[in-house]
Amino acid sequence: MLKDWSEVYAIGIAEIDEQHRGFFEAAHRLYERILDREGRQAVVEAIAFMRSYANLHFQTEEAFMRAHAYPGLAEHLRLHTAFFRRLDELENELMIFGPSQDLADRALDITQDWLIDHIADEDMLYALHVKAEASA
Repeated sequence: MLKDWSEVYAIGIAEIDEQHRGFFEAAHRLYERILDREGRQAVVEAIAFMRSYANLHFQTEEAFMRAHAYPGLAEHLRLHTAFFRRLDELENELMIFGPSQDLADRALDITQDWLIDHIADEDMLYALHVKAEASA
């Protein structure tokens, strides 16, 4: 079961929090379709959404981090690149083998990992940097 959006995941940057909230909602739509055994069709849509979302969201985050001289920017960029590599692997498998329930399940796992680990941990680090910068 996916976690629901809560203010626990808010990093205090309105535009980025709104994008994260949208990602939670999209992950839940994918999860529901997989539970309804529509995963074969949902996986195509999910991978396309994740790539589109990541492009927009990462541009937003990276511009924000640059604007605030975030010292962890290089590492954060590596994490973004790693996310795209995972998407590339899913897309390659989709092109070679076609959609499957297994692929849908793995897309959901990647989504869940990203939601919980990256947003709650990594994104919070640059938010804390900005807050410390503002109070200095």
